[in-house]
Amino acid sequence: MLNETKELLKGFYQLDDEIFELSEGVMDDIKDRFEEIKRVREYNQYKVLKAMQKAHLSDNHFNWTTGYGYNDLGREKIEEIYSEVFGAEDALVRPIIVNGTHALTLCLQGIVRPGDEILSVTGKPYDTLEGVIGIREEKGSLKEFGVTYNQVDFLEDGNVDLEGIKEK
Repeated sequence: MLNETKELLKGFYQLDDEIFELSEGVMDDIKDRFEEIKRVREYNQYKVLKAMQKAHLSDNHFNWTTGYGYNDLGREKIEEIYSEVFGAEDALVRPIIVNGTHALTLCLQGIVRPGDEILSVTGKPYDTLEGVIGIREEKGSLKEFGVTYNQVDFLEDGNVDLEGIKEK
């Protein structure tokens, strides 16, 4: 920290030298971690830039669209870039998917049909999915649409119950 900054902080907050020594000691203890974060950040920055270059991202991809999503070059380009960065076959990048539960809900609603059963092989799902599946009664759940749910809990030792899965 610059001496001018230290003196300014001392005056503003009546801090003594012991506080600054403690702070500098902590910063020294964690400097290797910050260097590692810096290396990862730099690697990922170039990885994203390379993906943008490979996708030929240009100012045209930032133009206004109709809002209906038809021939939205910008959206298609950002999905191309995401799939390259994450090494995926394809990507779906939409600001209207607001969280993980929302994404899983969309996926489940897209693949299960009335009469299907969802089988969780690692115990009960997290709480926000309970209403989506119908474990907890909620309007619009998959249960309301004829999808059933079953689960296989973990073994007492924390391992997956392979025999229980086979039985279900």
